[in-house]
Amino acid sequence: MTNVLIIESKPQDAAALKRMIEQIGSELNVCGTVNSVRDARNWIMNNKAPQLIFCDIQLPDGSGFDIFGSLTIAAPVIFCANGQEHALKAFENNGIDYLVKPFSSDRLQKSLKKFEQFKQVFGRETISQKQDFNHAVSSVNKYKSSLLVYYQDKIIPISLDKLDFIYYNNYQVNVHTQNTQYETRDTLNSIINSLNPHDFFRANRQFIIHRKSVTSIQQYFGRKLLVGTSFPTPEPVIISKANASEFLKWVEGLNKVPEYSVMH
Repeated sequence: MTNVLIIESKPQDAAALKRMIEQIGSELNVCGTVNSVRDARNWIMNNKAPQLIFCDIQLPDGSGFDIFGSLTIAAPVIFCANGQEHALKAFENNGIDYLVKPFSSDRLQKSLKKFEQFKQVFGRETISQKQDFNHAVSSVNKYKSSLLVYYQDKIIPISLDKLDFIYYNNYQVNVHTQNTQYETRDTLNSIINSLNPHDFFRANRQFIIHRKSVTSIQQYFGRKLLVGTSFPTPEPVIISKANASEFLKWVEGLNKVPEYSVMH
């Protein structure tokens, strides 16, 4: 049984989160709910340590980060917030994931799956050791789980699970999902370095593609590869001869980190 502590400013949100957690898995037990920095400190000092913490960042008497700055806490934390602006600091404070409110049951389930994978890789005894825990967190969270894009004069996060491809043309980089195109100010180079190479590949100077979108591969002129995709693209997705071998390994899941020959 995994004991879960919820630190949430709004009691109704805490109750909703508790129901979602317990519906997802019978092995999850919400052992406590508190709604302030003070109450969280008191609970942690007077109860058996939980194995997982959900923590709201904006609490009535301060920030959720204040809790972890004053206490030595080994439990991993899934932070919850109304925006993306605290994401980096979250991963510096025992964070293994970051949920933007409101989030769905499916998104919560992915966070809990990430926690289970974390336990399997590093073991419960390792998680209880602060130094090893921090090293493990930095490894798990090396890559982004979402991209910030511009849409109708707003900056919004796009989950990488929804992304089909990223396309560069005429000095503009656009992020494409199944139904919408978004603008980003990042370059393809900076984006690819922040994405998990298991899921994304820099096809050429124009495209970064998601593994789930590859439907077929054909031989092309000059030993290049023509990639068939599950989505329409502005131009054909062509893999150069130099990158063909790495691409095929990537599709099979054999390589670790592709070394691209395109520089742009």
